[in-house]
Amino acid sequence: MCFSDLLKKNNILLNAKSKNRWDLINEMVDLAVKNKELSDDDSDGIRNTLIEREKSMSTGIGNGVAIPHCSTGKVDNLIIIMAVLLESIDFDSIDNNPVNFVIMLIVPKAKLGQHIKTLANIAKLMINKEIRDKLIKLKTTSSILKLIKNFEKN
Repeated sequence: MCFSDLLKKNNILLNAKSKNRWDLINEMVDLAVKNKELSDDDSDGIRNTLIEREKSMSTGIGNGVAIPHCSTGKVDNLIIIMAVLLESIDFDSIDNNPVNFVIMLIVPKAKLGQHIKTLANIAKLMINKEIRDKLIKLKTTSSILKLIKNFEKN
């Protein structure tokens, strides 16, 4: 399954208020709760798991991209939240550069294989500088999703 098939338009965050990675992780989890992807009762546990994972090893993969992720028994389907940031955030990335694209994955424990395929699809998309340059300029969630779908078709 393609990344664009899993990413929902209302799970794309364009106007993040966060100025650091910890606040952004919180803001992205809050969006998942708001969009009823995640129950409020489970959000603190998942939030803590994401933050602990990030503290143990940064998910900043380079090229301005971070992919915070965790697996949990609290969800049945993969949840993807994407933030496109006009102002970069330090994510302690492997290339020491700040990030403009954060793609959070909350993965059901029963579907870890899907997680690996999704990570590969995201990496293929986000390694492309031309795509990143276009994504940062887009102003709507619809246009972002359309660009990703068009890239995946080719």
